[in-house]
Amino acid sequence: MTLPPQIELRARCAEADDLSGIIFRLQITAGYKNPYSIYFPKTDNRGHTQLTAKEIEMQFTDHWDMALMDYNGSLEDANELVTIHLWDPRSFPEHPEEILSWPLLSYEKTRWKSRREWFEYMASCRNDEFTFGGISIRLPKTTLLYVSLRRAVAHEAV
Repeated sequence: MTLPPQIELRARCAEADDLSGIIFRLQITAGYKNPYSIYFPKTDNRGHTQLTAKEIEMQFTDHWDMALMDYNGSLEDANELVTIHLWDPRSFPEHPEEILSWPLLSYEKTRWKSRREWFEYMASCRNDEFTFGGISIRLPKTTLLYVSLRRAVAHEAV
């Protein structure tokens, strides 16, 4: 797959004015093992975020550093059809000690000073406030993407 110089994502939600703090996940399939998860930075208040080709390449490489046997395939050979979802933070509160025990990987070191800082950044996202079924796009053809979010239904106390 050839990467575009950057992928820009613009989220919209008719039910919300502030769309800051949302993390989207780009799923890339390469090889026959697990897909690669690449994370966009948090959205700004307008719901905009972007990933550069360099950030995608660095996060892709981090998968190899993290779990060599769980991934195979190269970015060059990856399927050009990728999927974008909201990142699901539900597992974070359940296993923080496991998550915090990992060292920062190469890309993460360019953005955070410690695993705790990374953890707090990810855990403070507002993803639980919104729903989005996901969308598949072709790279490098699609470089500007508009996605529509909906407000999540609030859970009522029993």
